[in-house]
Amino acid sequence: MTGVPPTPVPAPHGPWAAISTPPVGKWAFWRFNWIAHHKVIRSIERARRHAHGELLDVGCGDMRAEHWFRGHVARYWGVDLTESRFLIGRRPAAFARAEQLPFRPGSFDTVLGMSMLTYLPEPIRMIEEAHRVMRPGGTLILEFTQVAALHDEPHDYFRFTRYGATYLLDRAGFEVIELIPIGGLWTSVGMSIIASINRANRGPIRVLTELPSRFLYVVVQLGCELMERLFSNPRESVSHLAVARRRETGTAAR
Repeated sequence: MTGVPPTPVPAPHGPWAAISTPPVGKWAFWRFNWIAHHKVIRSIERARRHAHGELLDVGCGDMRAEHWFRGHVARYWGVDLTESRFLIGRRPAAFARAEQLPFRPGSFDTVLGMSMLTYLPEPIRMIEEAHRVMRPGGTLILEFTQVAALHDEPHDYFRFTRYGATYLLDRAGFEVIELIPIGGLWTSVGMSIIASINRANRGPIRVLTELPSRFLYVVVQLGCELMERLFSNPRESVSHLAVARRRETGTAAR
């Protein structure tokens, strides 16, 4: 899980693994895509006060979200595809598609989904499944990507405005509590430049390009972060983190 839609980067091997594999922290601005990841972390820290009880992370990847929700939920469960390259050696509680979760109705209090809706040809089915496996009064914390470069083609299907997100959640039986914007135009610019640097920093010449690339990461990401703080526009958000509550009465809108 990488929050904003992940750039397809092969799992690290060899001497670079130690500095490439750990999760990107809030202040690690020399790391790949810090410009996006630290905003994702901030949005989760803002949303997690609504999380409680048993949490299911759909599309959990290496389950790094368990750290962010520690102390806020009673237990963390992860589910992902068997072929997911984001597992990085971790084994989730179950292997399954987001549209067909192998759990009984009313099994969880909180359902989390980060950077995964774009991969689904029918995203409404995932939201309906979250509603099904959730107990009354449960909370859904779900990221809706609005702007991103094509990734993991051909399995990249949709982008969502805040209004599209609200529509899908209402249709599936949820009431939106909060829509938290993540990033903006300058985040997108920074991610695009960083992706280009990363593509050049590969292969046998990496022993020569690694340090210059890290220096460029710092310059580009801090520069774009400053521009975003000076000229931010919420209408240009990279994505929105939706916090929604399962409706107690009535049925999902059709």
